[in-house]
Amino acid sequence: MTLLKKLSAIGFAAALVLPGAVLAQDEPLVLPDRAEVEPGATYVAEIYRDWQIRCIRAELETAPDRCEMFQLLEEENGNPVAEFRVGAELFEVEGAVATATVLTPLDTLLSPGLQMQIDDAEAVVLPYAFCRPIGCFVQISLTAENVDLFQNGADALIVLFALTRDEQGQIGGIPVPTQASLRGFTAAYEDLVARRQEIIAFLEEQEANAPAEEDGAAEEDGAPAEEAAPTE
Repeated sequence: MTLLKKLSAIGFAAALVLPGAVLAQDEPLVLPDRAEVEPGATYVAEIYRDWQIRCIRAELETAPDRCEMFQLLEEENGNPVAEFRVGAELFEVEGAVATATVLTPLDTLLSPGLQMQIDDAEAVVLPYAFCRPIGCFVQISLTAENVDLFQNGADALIVLFALTRDEQGQIGGIPVPTQASLRGFTAAYEDLVARRQEIIAFLEEQEANAPAEEDGAAEEDGAPAEEAAPTE
């Protein structure tokens, strides 16, 4: 069995999206510690300044947990309007070492995209990838250079557009600026990479043990039957 097949079989994903907070909630969601949750449930493993490491407890006790970086983004009045997540890629694809995901509410105007600007750098416009019942997703493949920008930055200005309709039914959008703090990003990302290595080591160990098990099974299946004792 290949590593990718094993990855699928035990429920890991290279681009990880964990269940997050409900954006419309009145108070921030407080997640429990690992010891307090059942397999398959989400918990907060570590906190680095303004970033959380959120994980899903593995179904197998011997398997590492899936984790990602998480920050809840608020507008100027303190209302939660988006989630910012970062997951480390298990297998580098076309130079991408991580995936950043921004989740916005369903009543977001999608056509202008999402604007992001790190400190005084030039702002970029990012398209939405898809929407689900929990919200709309922007997914960004991050190279090592992109990660460096986040690690060396102080804040990221993120602007989404709230969907509106006027009296004539015309659709428009109101810009909703929010700020993602990059304080603690470096420590959180290093933690995430270390957890990624644990997952890879686990998968490689499973792969290394698979041939011996499969060869043993083949030998049993192909072993010649014992000859019957001759009768007198």
